[in-house]
Amino acid sequence: MKKQISIAQGILVFVTAMSLHSAEIYVSPTGNDAAAGTAVAPLATLSAARDKADQLKGGNTPVTVYLRGGTYYLSAPLVFGPANSGTAGAPIVYSAYGSEKPVISGGIKAPSAGWTVSSGSIQVVTIAQNLKVDQLFLNGKRQVLARYPNFDANQVILDGYAADCISATRIGRWANPAEAPGYIRGLHSSMWGGNSYKITGKSGTSITQQWVGDNNRGSGLHATYRMVENIFEELDAPGEWFYRKSTGQLFFWPPAGTDLSTATIELASQDELLRFVGAAAATAGSVKFVQFNGITFTHTFRTLFSKPYETVLKSDWGIARSGTVFMQNAENITITNCLFDQVGGNGIFASGYNQRHIIQNNVFIDAGASCVVLAGLTSSVRCPGSWSSMPACTDKTPGPLTNEYPSLVTVDNNMMNHFGRFEKQTAGVVLSATELDTISHNTIHDCPRAGICFCDGCWGGHLVEYNWVYNDVLETSDHGPCNAWGRDRNLIWQNDPSATTLDAWKTTVIRNNRFESAQGNFGIDLDDQASNYLQYNNLLLTGGLKVQWNRYNTYMNNILVNNAKIVITGVWAGSNDYITRNIITNGSPYDCNFFSWVPSGDLIADTVSSHIKLLDSNLVPASVQTVSTEKGSVQWARWQSAGLDRHSLKGDPMFTDVNKTWAGYAPKGDYTVKPGSPALSIGFKNFPMDSFGVMPLPATGLIDHQARAVQSGLLPGSAAIRCSRGRLAVSQEGDYTLTITTALGRTVARYTGKGNAEFTFGRKMTGAGIYFAILRSNGGQTISKFIMN
Repeated sequence: MKKQISIAQGILVFVTAMSLHSAEIYVSPTGNDAAAGTAVAPLATLSAARDKADQLKGGNTPVTVYLRGGTYYLSAPLVFGPANSGTAGAPIVYSAYGSEKPVISGGIKAPSAGWTVSSGSIQVVTIAQNLKVDQLFLNGKRQVLARYPNFDANQVILDGYAADCISATRIGRWANPAEAPGYIRGLHSSMWGGNSYKITGKSGTSITQQWVGDNNRGSGLHATYRMVENIFEELDAPGEWFYRKSTGQLFFWPPAGTDLSTATIELASQDELLRFVGAAAATAGSVKFVQFNGITFTHTFRTLFSKPYETVLKSDWGIARSGTVFMQNAENITITNCLFDQVGGNGIFASGYNQRHIIQNNVFIDAGASCVVLAGLTSSVRCPGSWSSMPACTDKTPGPLTNEYPSLVTVDNNMMNHFGRFEKQTAGVVLSATELDTISHNTIHDCPRAGICFCDGCWGGHLVEYNWVYNDVLETSDHGPCNAWGRDRNLIWQNDPSATTLDAWKTTVIRNNRFESAQGNFGIDLDDQASNYLQYNNLLLTGGLKVQWNRYNTYMNNILVNNAKIVITGVWAGSNDYITRNIITNGSPYDCNFFSWVPSGDLIADTVSSHIKLLDSNLVPASVQTVSTEKGSVQWARWQSAGLDRHSLKGDPMFTDVNKTWAGYAPKGDYTVKPGSPALSIGFKNFPMDSFGVMPLPATGLIDHQARAVQSGLLPGSAAIRCSRGRLAVSQEGDYTLTITTALGRTVARYTGKGNAEFTFGRKMTGAGIYFAILRSNGGQTISKFIMN
């Protein structure tokens, strides 16, 4: 297993080979559950493999279940309880065999024979009645549920929308829109997220509908951004389909060139595929030390219309507490190198008590909702509120009430793209009522709303670093790639600074990220009452920073380019906010709004100065003459006389090369400043530009190297690399070489050693950034990734 750490924190990095003394189980879609579960006589089902693993794991024996290639169709989720746990020294590992591709499917395979012409180009086949299905896949590609307007790949919002989708004229064409039932999907009237409805009946040219609850603001449907689907009369284009429950008829207009007699057609049916659910919120009652590696998960039902929604405290969101992989009362679950392919709802959902999970090196593509959700239970919050009300509360005890929340979860090096296909209040990573998580090196793009979202201030302590988020906020508005709220006890006692950290009681660090945003959004949106954030070393393109009704936030050593600015939206007195050593290239570096109680712009400058602890020593363009406010512009000299930016400088930051490209690395532009830059005079420090987002491992990757070494019997005992305070300590039998490379593969140091040894590796040799330590010996190869700050 690979774990990324910061050397400055003195944490250890271990890469440990799997023990040679382990039990192996083999499973294949063509196997037999009555077989022995060996390589030549594999089992057929994952449930049989799970039960056999329980029989073999005695005596602290690691068990590896090898999944051969092919599709494993589940008629119910595969459930793991405490009895199915492994241990720290002997985990239960479910892994793809070699380079084969095992697929765990929640789908039903439709017949390839028996299709007949229904009308025109529409084909029909009869399958079972009253099935629960709402996605159809043709040869692995999601098709279009019959809809109006027709699917349009060039329309980002809802893949096409029409204001007249529920007009009287259109409703009059529908015979029975409630039979499927029909659905209305749209945006909230203020475009904060989605609003979706089930059609429950029709009378003449009008319908009745039921809101599913997919946001925390009520059921105001947008007048323009709306569409309907799952209505038979709207099946009128290639790729569209409809299933009639009462007769079992499946209608499909196959795309041109499709041969249904040889095609693979699958219908999504299961909401979830894996469930790790312990008996209690404690180590003794949890399910733990189970790993899944190299598996594809697909064909899950759209939870938008199948699961109840709950409001997420006082955030803007509603969520369905469900996921393709669902975890509650669980510890040390590892999901690595897996593909979440076009799942209908959330990819991974950690609900309630969860600790020390690792979600790493996965790909999430075309998910219906969010990719990873970490969400505690409301029972863990001392004064839980909602958007409509806050409770009467007298409890000023810091921190959570119970331990029913996720903590110490690592979400690292995952690719998340084109998610939120159906649900619009989504993010690559969603956090609510959780603590001390690490969100690092994820590449997140093409999504309707945020890339990373904190729904509340409970309970902080997170590390968000080296992520790359772009092409975000494509369908909604008023936020950015990284979004946060803090409407908890900080709001109840907003005039009491000591109450600010009752729930946000640990500082969240957001550093070394590249956040790109559409014009008008925020790169890091610390929205209402989001407090106790330390933000530094972030590259913000177009979207800037927000200073709002919050406290104890630090905005330091960030780079704001492409019209990004700092928006100061009201500010609480005694905010204790620090804004310093930032490079702001916008000719209007600040925008002050929501100071409605202040009579003029000049006095807004005084208010900002008295409410913010420090706003100084920033670099702004030489062209800056004024600061924008809602009450008129303020001259720069007047701004400074109010005590703001007194030691700030004007000038060109002298970026190295904003058009630079690197081989094998997608982000463009080197925004490090050159020697002689005025930014260096204000204390600005350069930070790495070549380490944002997913970083590929050298050669074929950590997991492959370990698997080959173990399978061939070459790797003796275990090899470990310990990285701390500029020293690399190696534990390895025999002779070896230790090579240090940058994230992009450039070798910066090479050592030879024998047995236990230490090597010096300091920042003075290389600079800050991502590095790989590659240990090679006659027994194989071990790779570790670490950060030099």
